[in-house]
Amino acid sequence: MDLRQLLTLRTVVDKGSFSHAAEELGISQPAVSFQIRALEDRIGERLLDRSGRRVTLTDAGQVVDAHARRLLVMEQDMLREVAGLAEHLSGPLVLGSSTGPGELLLPHLLGGFKRENPEVEVSLVVQDTQSVCDRVLDDEIELGVVGAARPHRGLVFEPFVRDELIVICPPDHPLARRKRITLTDLAAQQLILQQRGSGVRAVLEAALRAAGMRMRDLDVVLELGLQQSVRVAVLDGLGVTVISRLAVERDLDEGRLAAVAVEGAVLARDFSLVRHAGRTPTRVSEGFLSYARAHLGDLVPPAADAAGRGES
Repeated sequence: MDLRQLLTLRTVVDKGSFSHAAEELGISQPAVSFQIRALEDRIGERLLDRSGRRVTLTDAGQVVDAHARRLLVMEQDMLREVAGLAEHLSGPLVLGSSTGPGELLLPHLLGGFKRENPEVEVSLVVQDTQSVCDRVLDDEIELGVVGAARPHRGLVFEPFVRDELIVICPPDHPLARRKRITLTDLAAQQLILQQRGSGVRAVLEAALRAAGMRMRDLDVVLELGLQQSVRVAVLDGLGVTVISRLAVERDLDEGRLAAVAVEGAVLARDFSLVRHAGRTPTRVSEGFLSYARAHLGDLVPPAADAAGRGES
């Protein structure tokens, strides 16, 4: 059923003539006549009595007019409700994430977004990058944040946040008195590193290769699974490490740890946003991304450099 035809019928009845209806609707009188004829053909009955000075409804027309009133009211209700979605977010937000952003970044962002939008149901699923991408492809989750962009024609990757890696040590460690060191200086330290396959480890390995060095040139005293485990080991004075600045910002601000830059080495990785190429974003997910980008600020990498340098 064409709602334009029903609106034309209602307007003709309200105004009492085709000419006045045409003026009200901003169309020509022949266009009004065409829509009424098309509606009558669809119903199979004459709807208007044109014999008098004022157009009136036939018996069939009264039935159609009554339903038209309700349908047009429902249309207006629908439009108002849809327009209100942009101002009032509610419903599920299911986000997938690899370990790095899921551990360091997203809990804080999701918590702040939830405080501003209490009717949004927030859920974070933390898995490896491939599993997150597979679940986005299968429409099990709408958005993913991963540490490595893996091109796939069914997926769209966008830059989300750049993660700077730094060397950290206890504030009384000899390195704490130095603002910058080289990879050779780092190799002389007792190091605590994340396990093989982690994103931070992959970035460090790439930096070593670029400098003509290898992992075996380092003095690794501990290998641990999570960045938080590595952080605690450094706090306990067991060595120094390379870690995401996001993981230790509070420790640095409160003086529990000291940061040292590594000159001549690229120690950074990008976290990428992944979404289904054929899916229209929900208002909730778009609202979260607007919130996240506003709070990430300068941490958002340029679009031309969206691919991540490591996983998890």
